[in-house]
Amino acid sequence: MSLSFFEPDYAIKMRFIDSFEVNYSPLKLTFYGGTGPTEPPEPTLPYLQPNIGVLNGLGWSAPSLNEYQTRMDWQGDKLNSENEVAFNNTVSVETKSIFQWCRASKINIESVALWGNSGYLLSYTNLTYKLVNDVEYSQNSFVWKMKLAIENVENYQAWIRSELAPSNNFLQWDVHPLINGRELDIHYGETASDYICYWRNHPFKGYVLGRFIEPAQSRSGRLVIRFNNPDKICYWGLSGGLVRGDDDVLTIDRKIPIEPQIRNTYIMRPTINCVRVSDDLKILINSVNYSISRGQFSATCSIKFCSRIDFERAIGQELKISINGYDFYVICEQPSTSNRFTNQSYSANCRSRFALLSNPYARATNYANPTAKTLAGIMSDILVNTGWSLDNKMIDYPIPTGAFTYTNLTPAAALLSVAKSIGAILDINDATKTVSVVPAWPVMPWDTTNAICDVILNDSIILEHSSSQTINQEHNAVFVRGEQQGVACKIKRAGSLGDQFANDVVDTLITHNQAARQRGTCELANSGNKQNTTIKTKLLDDLPPIRPGMLVGITYTSSVFKATCDSMTINASISDQGAITVSQTIQVVSNV
Repeated sequence: MSLSFFEPDYAIKMRFIDSFEVNYSPLKLTFYGGTGPTEPPEPTLPYLQPNIGVLNGLGWSAPSLNEYQTRMDWQGDKLNSENEVAFNNTVSVETKSIFQWCRASKINIESVALWGNSGYLLSYTNLTYKLVNDVEYSQNSFVWKMKLAIENVENYQAWIRSELAPSNNFLQWDVHPLINGRELDIHYGETASDYICYWRNHPFKGYVLGRFIEPAQSRSGRLVIRFNNPDKICYWGLSGGLVRGDDDVLTIDRKIPIEPQIRNTYIMRPTINCVRVSDDLKILINSVNYSISRGQFSATCSIKFCSRIDFERAIGQELKISINGYDFYVICEQPSTSNRFTNQSYSANCRSRFALLSNPYARATNYANPTAKTLAGIMSDILVNTGWSLDNKMIDYPIPTGAFTYTNLTPAAALLSVAKSIGAILDINDATKTVSVVPAWPVMPWDTTNAICDVILNDSIILEHSSSQTINQEHNAVFVRGEQQGVACKIKRAGSLGDQFANDVVDTLITHNQAARQRGTCELANSGNKQNTTIKTKLLDDLPPIRPGMLVGITYTSSVFKATCDSMTINASISDQGAITVSQTIQVVSNV
């Protein structure tokens, strides 16, 4: 028999190459000191409790009892070993090896091997291990989702002396909100639309049971447990409160109307001034006519110049015209001249500044939304890199990928097309380069009784007044549909039977109920008999230009007549004697 020791694992390898005889000892160990053979000292065990022990027992039949014992204890860098051998008879030879070192857990391993000369060989191996701590506790703190309480995680593991070592893991968390402080916000006014989300299956308290059915294998790394997000449903609407808002909840209307003061005498000091925007060069003009209506993306203007020099300085240039302190920006585009004996006139047709985004100044392009966007996002893409900003007053809603496209349109024409698709108009502020998208009918023509007007005119400042009526078929319901990725909705006038249908409306931008509602409302408001009223009034410090889409109220005695402004025209002229005349004429529309 031979023994071999291998490093670094300190394994013991025994080979039996000869048959056992009782006349000599199979092993002989001699320890030499400084002066000769000496017995080794007894090893001193460390004071710390050994955590892992290995016991090997070896016995076989022999004339005398041979015993061999090896005991090794170490902790850290300290290594103690003990070897004992004894030979008594041929009955059995016992070999015992003990290995102990400090670890976080205690593992006991016993191995017993028995055999004899008669050919009978018995081998028995018993492996038993047990952790010092039966329960391992691990606590992790992290924030689950948004503003939830601290999550507590407990892992429970236990091993028993059986063939399988089951393990139980317990996981629990708290879903109650963690309140660090209290802050009260009261929002006053109209609520902006947003995505409102809720969980279909809300996370609940539970546990995780883990079973280990295979022997453990040493490996590096960590165990990662992933939990999928619960099913979440989102919709587009007005947020706030436990009850879904949408538009059935009335908003607080604190609009203050523009109402000129009633005076006995109105002292008029009109002014007209025209300069070139590029260098503030003054341009002399005789008259100007500025008009805009719903459905236009730019205003139109006609100017009559005082001389040929002013005419030549203004052609192709951007002009700023100030009338009674109100500024209007136009582009002088189409010149015209008229010559006759002792009389020559020079004039030009102009458009407002927003015309720079149309032909011939802007190139027509194609567009298709590559990703899912909202209505405001689509309109912002149209105005990108143009120097103009968007002010959306319509209810925003999502538009799926590829649902909206246009071909060969300038930015101005494309933006007007989008506005018409949802029943809106463009309100342009040329001074600040802001495009406002507002409803074509801010107040329904059949529901103006309780509405607050934007402007209230009294009879003392009305110079002229005329009216006419148009007869149209009245509708109280309409079907509004999208296309491949759209929706189909029936829009009905509140309080009606909804049995008088208008022609169906089909548009690519009808991708949401809010889009169908806004477009259908505009279609129903356009139907029915209308009264067109033309009012000529003044342009004062407390009476600014009346923009299309405003709700205008006209007071006469104790009654108030309300109508929606459809168009506005400002006239300013200078007579040969130098007298300046300024007035504005509006056309309002109401239901009969």
